[in-house]
Amino acid sequence: MNSAQQLTSSVRLIGGLLAATLFLSGCDETLNPFKENDQYIFSMSGYLDTSLDEQWLRVVSLQEEIDRNGGGLNTSVTLEKLETGEVFSFRDSLFRYSETIYAYNFRSELQVQPASTYLLTATRGDGAQSRVVVDIPPEFIDPTFVPADRPWQPDMLLINGVENLADVQARFKVTYKLAEYSQPYHVSLIGDAFRVDENTHGVYIDRETIANATLGLEEIEITNCELYVASAGTDWVDFSNVDPELLMLPDGITNVESGTGYVIGVSSRAIPYDNFACED
Repeated sequence: MNSAQQLTSSVRLIGGLLAATLFLSGCDETLNPFKENDQYIFSMSGYLDTSLDEQWLRVVSLQEEIDRNGGGLNTSVTLEKLETGEVFSFRDSLFRYSETIYAYNFRSELQVQPASTYLLTATRGDGAQSRVVVDIPPEFIDPTFVPADRPWQPDMLLINGVENLADVQARFKVTYKLAEYSQPYHVSLIGDAFRVDENTHGVYIDRETIANATLGLEEIEITNCELYVASAGTDWVDFSNVDPELLMLPDGITNVESGTGYVIGVSSRAIPYDNFACED
């Protein structure tokens, strides 16, 4: 998965916390409720995924104005694997989300290991820090695609060995033939998931999912269809069942010490999706 796909996916995984973080980063300095405090230093949001060889996280300084010229933050972001003491550094990139909202995303070319623990630390120039311990879940076997017996029934995805089901998506690439331009798409399927037992889930999949998602798009080619499943660590929170007002509070849902936001560990798998709408 490329960086654009991962950033899109993290919107789903961190839910309303992303909106809160971006709102605060876009506010005028004089209205920043976090500026004069020693309790909240950074907001850190995102996830670490064992299936990726590049990790992306969003880190927002809650007390400093963003340099909108891309000058970077006076901040270092590191990830330490606690089992070995290895330390990895992240590099920052400025992203613009609207006319007034900017935020820094940090990336590092590393692959986190399953069934391990990492310490993520953001350190300001004066030494102030926000930290979060991230639990990476163990790997699980490839999910099993079960075609329906009858045309009017939905297909099913059977997922074994997952306690905390974080996300399920149908992913594909759309190429606009006239413009010779391609972009990744995804459709969330987590709303159709159900628990079979403690570590097994099923997900119903409408055969028209991809066709409906691309309805109205003309002169396109749909390729690279796959089904993506993510398992989360012990800190997983199902945001779909959380009061939206609680998400907007600094202490509403967070696992960041001396900060706000939410960072989790993810193990993920993807299998090919043989769908009639997909041309390959």
